[in-house]
Amino acid sequence: TSCVDDPTWAGKFNIDHTCDHVALKPDVRCNWENSEGEKANAACPETCDPDCTSSPVASPVAPPPTSSSPSSAPVASPVASPTTPQDECTNDDTWAGKMNVAHTCDYVARKPDNRCRWENSEGVKANTACPLACWTECRDSGSPCFKDIFCHSGECKADGI
Repeated sequence: TSCVDDPTWAGKFNIDHTCDHVALKPDVRCNWENSEGEKANAACPETCDPDCTSSPVASPVAPPPTSSSPSSAPVASPVASPTTPQDECTNDDTWAGKMNVAHTCDYVARKPDNRCRWENSEGVKANTACPLACWTECRDSGSPCFKDIFCHSGECKADGI
């Protein structure tokens, strides 16, 4: 089976409920279905199937030639698994939701499950512009800002403070 999420799948109640949205809470959302009755479990295997992992994959790589003679057979070499570099976990401090300029990434971080699908006036989703607020990999990467705590000018504060 393929471990690639279907980019066309969306939940039956909201077209923004794609596999990316399911990934924000897979324990609950992998049971959602689209208007045709297809469950996220089937359409979003990368997100929902625990057997689909992003572990390193062996890839044949030819060694560099050492002489004018033909090279030896390809050698398997591990491919590094994806990482989330710190710069990818930096919110865009210029992003604001299209309905209110006060709806910045800091605001999105207060309720990421609801707000990460919001867009700005250029159509850029908070999920793209606010990785520290929206991406589990960033929230869980050792950053002190997550869940009911949000970042404001580089400081973490409890929601409502």
